[in-house]
Amino acid sequence: MRKTFTFLTEHIKSVILFYIILQIIIIFTIPISYRSDSLNYYNLAQQCISTHSIYPAPEHLYEDYIIAPLYVNILIIVLSISNTVISISILNVCLNLLQLWMVYKLAEKLFDKNVAKMAVILYMFYLNSLGLILSNMTELIFNCFLLGSIYFYLKRDKKSFIISGLLAGASIGIRPIGWVLIVIYIVVVSCQLFRKNKNQLLVLAGAALFILIFGSITYLNFGDFIFTSTNGPLNILIGANKNATGAFNALVFEKGNSGYIDSLQLKTFYEKENYWKNQAHYWILNHPFKWISLFPMKIIHIFAWDDIALSYFIGHGRWNLYRVVKEILTTKSIKNVLLGYTTFEKILFLSIQFFHHLYYYFIVWMFYKFIIHLNKKQILREAVFISFGFIIVGLLINLMTFGDARYKYPYLILIIILISPKIHEYVTEIRFSKKVIKT
Repeated sequence: MRKTFTFLTEHIKSVILFYIILQIIIIFTIPISYRSDSLNYYNLAQQCISTHSIYPAPEHLYEDYIIAPLYVNILIIVLSISNTVISISILNVCLNLLQLWMVYKLAEKLFDKNVAKMAVILYMFYLNSLGLILSNMTELIFNCFLLGSIYFYLKRDKKSFIISGLLAGASIGIRPIGWVLIVIYIVVVSCQLFRKNKNQLLVLAGAALFILIFGSITYLNFGDFIFTSTNGPLNILIGANKNATGAFNALVFEKGNSGYIDSLQLKTFYEKENYWKNQAHYWILNHPFKWISLFPMKIIHIFAWDDIALSYFIGHGRWNLYRVVKEILTTKSIKNVLLGYTTFEKILFLSIQFFHHLYYYFIVWMFYKFIIHLNKKQILREAVFISFGFIIVGLLINLMTFGDARYKYPYLILIIILISPKIHEYVTEIRFSKKVIKT
């Protein structure tokens, strides 16, 4: 392994070129078929294109919720230029490469160029990012805004602080978990104010500016100040009801259960939002220990497996590792697993899953090692505090809802950056402890 990593870092430009070519081959050879959230984003964008509107449009008032408004509007722009799924895949390739570049720049900012090269290698071996280019999900673009915001914050000049804030505001327009980054910035900025350093306030000003501009645009088109997803109460209720298991379970919305709404199609999204919020709040207040007891299961559903987008390589995402294991445990047989697959495809599917999960568990183990060796001086440095704080607070927010493997993707990318010095140390046998964090 040491020789392999050494060879790859020494030929980093050639490896990146291969990675680019591989992505182009993937998007033009593997059939693309959207499901679940991917299909929802695609359909919303197509609806807006057909009505010459931005998202949300007036006809979305009676939807169950408004979802990823900034991302859907970016899709509208892309599909207006070329209305094919390949256009979305090309966008995803660009976002994946942008995220790769941001991983390098952040690792270089925190450590040095050699460690940054190691972070790039670690990122390229993380296959979910490749799988995401075949999907239509928010992970790649959200992470570009997240990493970009942290990077510009660490540059520490006035212009960069504003850009950092704008990117943080944009991340909220993609996924509400972006609020966690704002919370971390508020803590850091508050500490800086005690030192009479007010430049960091520009970060919060930049975020507020983006929210104000984007929310105003949707208000003029839709009649409501919408700048982020409104499905939070729905997700909280899924994890806070008598049928909750810690994972996604839509049983709560069936007739006779707490999430059921009669004449659902006649209710506006904010009427549904308020109802689901009240139902979740009521259940949590009356069953606090039951709610808390679900937290371990939520953690398991987030971290036990890592098939976020891997299955798009085989079967267009219809089967994933969770579904395979669930089918075997439910039926006590492997006969119905991966139905419709050829023997070669089954072997390929299981081989990819096996080797990817070995790598994933290696990353998690290295992060555990990172945590136990993290001292007070290191964690109080802004660079580590922002990255580590986002992971911890983000997970706490995830526990308020339900467990899903997708939730950890932003954390895994930050983890790859944080563990890259230790991997570099192992490969080169050069101690890195004297220069842990530069910022």
